[in-house]
Amino acid sequence: MTKSFHKILLSSITLATLVFSACEKTVEIDPPLNEITTSVVFSSDKLAANALSGLYTGLASTSTQNTFVPVYSSIQADDLLYIGVNTTYRELFDNSYTTVSSAQSSIFSDWYAIIYRANSIIEGLQKYQGTSAAVKKQFTAEAKVIRAYCYFNLVNTFGGVPLVLTTDVGVSSMLPKEAVANVYAQITADLTEAKADLLADYSASSNARLGVNKFVAASLLARVSLFTENYAAAESNASEVIGSSLYVMIPSANIATGVWTKNNTESIWQMSSPLAVINQYTVEAGTFLPFTGTDPQFEIRPAFLNLFASTDLRRQRWMTNYIVAGAVKVLPYKYKYTTNALAVAAGVVESPTVLRLAEQYLIRAEARTRIGNNLSGALSDLNVIRSRAQTALSTTTAQTILLDEILLETRKEFFCEQAHRWYNLKRTGQADAVLGALKTSYRPAAKLLPLPNNAIDANPNLIQNPGY
Repeated sequence: MTKSFHKILLSSITLATLVFSACEKTVEIDPPLNEITTSVVFSSDKLAANALSGLYTGLASTSTQNTFVPVYSSIQADDLLYIGVNTTYRELFDNSYTTVSSAQSSIFSDWYAIIYRANSIIEGLQKYQGTSAAVKKQFTAEAKVIRAYCYFNLVNTFGGVPLVLTTDVGVSSMLPKEAVANVYAQITADLTEAKADLLADYSASSNARLGVNKFVAASLLARVSLFTENYAAAESNASEVIGSSLYVMIPSANIATGVWTKNNTESIWQMSSPLAVINQYTVEAGTFLPFTGTDPQFEIRPAFLNLFASTDLRRQRWMTNYIVAGAVKVLPYKYKYTTNALAVAAGVVESPTVLRLAEQYLIRAEARTRIGNNLSGALSDLNVIRSRAQTALSTTTAQTILLDEILLETRKEFFCEQAHRWYNLKRTGQADAVLGALKTSYRPAAKLLPLPNNAIDANPNLIQNPGY
């Protein structure tokens, strides 16, 4: 781990006592007066809730979650053209990053900082007896879901990574990379355990979909099962979510803004705005859309636009035309407000959405198609998405064609959203062929970012990813 990462580990939640042994004598050092000790944090349900709130806020406010996941990944893949001059964006768009690039260091440390906070909560709830049994069970499960989410992103960004499950820096600082399969096994275990312990509603988060419940765990488990080719588990977990009365697809008439509003019926898990508590707009809008008088940095690839039928509401409502020097640029327009004043004037509160019901239909459709024993069910799930978008329904009964249509529909539904396209290109083995044909600087090693140099310098057991 990096030296800065060590500082994060030591400062996020102070250990109750630092104990040093010297000459067989234990010396206890009082914690700094301006820091709350771990024992106090978990001395009551209310204080433990504050710690959990900090975990959620920390995740939502990291630049990795609100910028890398939706933005960096979109230009690494093939949905967007980058037309700006930022060096980091240019490297990501060209897939030409190297060990001296800047992006990987913050991404690596951001995910591990959140993992450390999650580990602190899991350990603190088990070690200290100040919280009720119900709170201990619920909060531990929520922390496990967030830890699993972070590792899912880490393993899809870097490949094998250290599997840190403790706050003990003496243990974690020299861990080697864990095999990808073992990281996924831990992700699956965390989500499976959490799903069994979490509430089946949002009452723990005052009915706000910013919190984690049983179906958030099931939704992530469906996605993870798809990535690990456990298609039966992907189908069953997606079916649990789809069968819940909590979630309903936003209708066609409200597709423009309804999918992204806070606590809408399609949303399964959303993030609070990292910009400020009172703000009603998102980093996605502020990044993808230019401010008045400025040029955009991104545009949707014309070849991608050509995949949409003229009737497709996603082309009409989730993209917008912008004139630059007399030329039309088509921009992502899922999130629509670049300032709080615009959002307030529209009477809309947008929330960055991590999980939504449409994905579960497409996961189940793909799983059913790959299993091959319920193609009619897969076709029905696919057409739920197509019907909402008001594009032609599929009628195919051929397994290979149906799978291709589902993967294409997933691309169209989730463009510029939560790294779907970038991760799926790699999962399905298409990245080299697709990106190699588009980008002269692309090379197969670019499917993974290099590990940060300072992490390798601090930990001799870390080995750089191949090709760097």
